[in-house]
Amino acid sequence: MELTECPPAIASLKRELARRNIELDYCDTGTAARNLVLSRLPAGATVMNGGSATLEQIGVLDALRTGPYEYPRPKIYLINDPVKRLAARRNASIADYFVGGINAITSAGEIVNSDGSGNRIAAYAFGAGKLILVAGINKIVPDLGAAFERMRNVAARDECRHLGVDTPCALTGNCDNASCRGPQRQCGKVLIIENEKVSGRICVVLIGEELGY
Repeated sequence: MELTECPPAIASLKRELARRNIELDYCDTGTAARNLVLSRLPAGATVMNGGSATLEQIGVLDALRTGPYEYPRPKIYLINDPVKRLAARRNASIADYFVGGINAITSAGEIVNSDGSGNRIAAYAFGAGKLILVAGINKIVPDLGAAFERMRNVAARDECRHLGVDTPCALTGNCDNASCRGPQRQCGKVLIIENEKVSGRICVVLIGEELGY
């Protein structure tokens, strides 16, 4: 599949990620990114995804539901027994391919994500065989300080509002990290991907549009 030539800032980020043993592919549009992601998923592979507004917006999740893959996510939602459901979620984190989003990525190539339970970032860190991370250009930030600011006061806040939970960020619009505790919190576990040991394991697909939150 022919890829779009990267703008200079994206080309710089691509070089920084390459130094960390992480690939970057750039697409102008969400449609092109969806097609690229699907082209990387072989028929018959076990494919799982983490929650991601970006993946929903560009149509990846609809494609996974109807594609020629073993896609356990819909089956997991049908499990009523909490013990069995937790076991199924753990098993899904070691899928052959895992597709997810990004809360923030620094211009130096540090990838920051948070999670409520940790199943998504467990797959990101080690569990998944191959990891495809999809993000709009709005996720690029200057440094780790800005990445944590974005993660807490944009990504986590908007996710909490989407879920309808009563966390401080959802109620006031601003993170109150010291007082936010309990099962409703959506940034209880945080992962910073600084480097990848396994060549070809992680690919970032960056889209030249503002997507997700």
